[in-house]
Amino acid sequence: MSRHETAITADAKVPTIEIVREFDAPPERVFRAHVDPDLYAQWVGPRSATTRITRWEARTGGEWAFASDRDGEQIAAFFGSFHEVRPNERIVWTFTYEGDPDNVALETLSLEALEGGRTRLRALSVVRDFATRDGILASGMDVGVGEGFEKLDELLEAQSEVTDDASGRHARDAARFTALVESAAPGDWARPSPVAEWTALDVVKHLIEWSRGFLQGAGVDLVALDVEADPASAWRRHVADIQAVVDHPDGRVLSNPHTGDKPVDEAIDQVYTPDVWMHSWDLAKALGREPDLGQERCRAALAAIEPMERILRDSGQFGAAVPVADDADPQDKLAAFIGRDPAWKPER
Repeated sequence: MSRHETAITADAKVPTIEIVREFDAPPERVFRAHVDPDLYAQWVGPRSATTRITRWEARTGGEWAFASDRDGEQIAAFFGSFHEVRPNERIVWTFTYEGDPDNVALETLSLEALEGGRTRLRALSVVRDFATRDGILASGMDVGVGEGFEKLDELLEAQSEVTDDASGRHARDAARFTALVESAAPGDWARPSPVAEWTALDVVKHLIEWSRGFLQGAGVDLVALDVEADPASAWRRHVADIQAVVDHPDGRVLSNPHTGDKPVDEAIDQVYTPDVWMHSWDLAKALGREPDLGQERCRAALAAIEPMERILRDSGQFGAAVPVADDADPQDKLAAFIGRDPAWKPER
């Protein structure tokens, strides 16, 4: 694995700290590692501590909070708000240590695409005075930042090793949805979703219940799960069950009147996995997060389904299309095509 140096600079004229680091991954993956709570918790901070996310709304105007634990004990806690979240380009957020709530840092993180699918990350933190800035520098932040970025290198490398086949595609999309599920607080499951008459819980129940019934067409009988009792546990079990089937199809063929006869792993890849991907938009919106399905993937998906619009509308799979501007981005156009309002937000 290539290791890059982390440059930490203190300005002599203003109380700032600048951090510059390169990563062997494109901006969209580095960005996701900063806004996906499951991924962020895996790499931020020194190796001697673990991170526990307690609130995470990675969207413009959203709030966040996490605690650092060591040997099962909390050693520090932090909170703030996302001032701006610009996918794959820029994050501006405030950062406050609970032990010093009157001292609020403002950090601007920018991502620059480099040749070879690499990224240069630049983070500029502004604090209230030089004494505060120098105290942060003397606290050992260089160790926490350096080791955190090393863990991020490892995480990005591990992600790049996920295969681009039915197994890998399900693993990737299920992991993204799992991160959303595990970030939800107990009270979040009753929140409305962009799907009429569905709550956040209903989005998870839909994916679990229809797919387990679908797999009966291949002779795969999976036990029923009590989603309402514990949505996160049910979803984790479901993901493991589906991954086991797609990893070990064992020559099984799925017969379905709508899809015909297909090898079971192919059926999952073509029918179920894309549904997980698209419903992550619904769950993210329901939880007050900013969805990011990947603009290129949205563009390709829209191009593939537009020629089948009449069939899809008549089947009842999609609602009426929602009007959007001609210059809307591919994700908004895809959401609108399948009947979602890209501007939908949960009532607060």
